[in-house]
Amino acid sequence: MPTTLSKAPLALSTSALLATSMALAVPPELPAETLSEWSLAGRSAARVYVADVAISHISDGRIRVFDAEQGKFLGMISTGYAGNFSVNPALGELYVATSYLARGSRGERTDVLEVHDTTTLGFKWEVTLPPKRAQALNYRGLVSRTGDGRFVLVQNATPATSITVVNLQTRQVASEVSTPGCWGTLPAAQGARFSMLCGDGKVATVTLDAQGQVSERQLSDKLFDADLDPWFHHAEQLGDRYWFVSFQGQLTELNLGGPVAQKVGQLSLVNARDKKAGWRPGGYQNFAVDPSGRRLVVAMHSRGAEGSHKRPAEQLWVMDLASGKRLATYPGLGTASLTYSRQGDRLHALDGMTGALNVWRVNATGGLKPLSKVARAGEAALHLESHD
Repeated sequence: MPTTLSKAPLALSTSALLATSMALAVPPELPAETLSEWSLAGRSAARVYVADVAISHISDGRIRVFDAEQGKFLGMISTGYAGNFSVNPALGELYVATSYLARGSRGERTDVLEVHDTTTLGFKWEVTLPPKRAQALNYRGLVSRTGDGRFVLVQNATPATSITVVNLQTRQVASEVSTPGCWGTLPAAQGARFSMLCGDGKVATVTLDAQGQVSERQLSDKLFDADLDPWFHHAEQLGDRYWFVSFQGQLTELNLGGPVAQKVGQLSLVNARDKKAGWRPGGYQNFAVDPSGRRLVVAMHSRGAEGSHKRPAEQLWVMDLASGKRLATYPGLGTASLTYSRQGDRLHALDGMTGALNVWRVNATGGLKPLSKVARAGEAALHLESHD
């Protein structure tokens, strides 16, 4: 009994101290957060847009925007469920074709073409699309703008292929163009004309009238064999000049300015020794042509075989487009996607294994010098475009 009474004051004292200590540990209430928008006006135009399909949470894709010279994160645009994009810096607009489900992962589907401002990255306006947009990995050519600036072209797949034509002036869907067996949009530099690669090795060309309706369709001769040596869908454009690379390293130039695609020339990126070692192109956006049209850089891997066409680069090869001569070789850094800046003074690359963004300064002879790096520019980033 005396023992019990003697411990009571100590127990009460300990409880009081604990209560006081807990009261003192509670932090003050935080002020309410206010979302704000800021502008990229006045900042460097050396920007690069990195599209991330966010495959592990695919309904929440995004485009991250980086300062390419300093490797700094500048902002982000939501791209919904497997959204694809194209950018028009001259007009300060970025176009995203995407889908939303009413309950996030289920519910009613709504497809839209969204227009964003490249200065604020803010939303401007949208057009509701037929719910058949191709929900595909990020590739250039799944959304594009016609050369006259009148229409945006959106790839559909149900799985039947077609193109939704959106009139940017009326902000309405103008038409749907059926494109059986053909894929992608390759706009001519002028007018309302676009071409597509087809599974039979031909190139289809569609010309639109002022209302966005089909006025002419043409098919080229067979230009490649999709069974023996298919072309990557990624293409590089300078005006009406388009370049395509095959799985085994053949480079083909087409003129897509007319009503029928015309083959301009072809050369091999690999010589006999390269072929023996199995060197092949690989990746997604796996080669880039500099804005002068003199040089090309391509992501290459050795011991290539059937099915290795998505393999990230062991080496980057800089090639002379006139002669086909290899000018230089650089470490591949796992590159899966490439693009030059629009001025040609930088080369940007996405590492297909780590998600890193690597940027080089390009000198007058096409040589590369490391400029900046972002250790992780995305989770599943495959498509990138330069602003400047």
